[in-house]
Amino acid sequence: MLWEPDAIVEIDLFATEDGGRRTALPVPQYGCPMEISGEYFDCRVDLSEVGEILPGGKARVPIKFLYPEFVKPLLKFGLQFTLWEGRTIGSGRVVEVL
Repeated sequence: MLWEPDAIVEIDLFATEDGGRRTALPVPQYGCPMEISGEYFDCRVDLSEVGEILPGGKARVPIKFLYPEFVKPLLKFGLQFTLWEGRTIGSGRVVEVL
């Protein structure tokens, strides 16, 4: 792991033809805003152990927030979120809050 994560999440990237990225998420980490209930929080996804995630792919990954004090009170098992990169590129859910 690159750093101590705030949570473990399952992400499901949209396929390119469904509005997702054209390329895989870059290894070893990927950063983007995560949308939770209309609010956006900057996060980093640790891909050092799972490798690339291609458009249309799914993975369980550790995640770290730049300002965890604002996000962690909102996190709970099963919480749904989206990943944003100028548009929504994927969705996910919280599996574990650390």
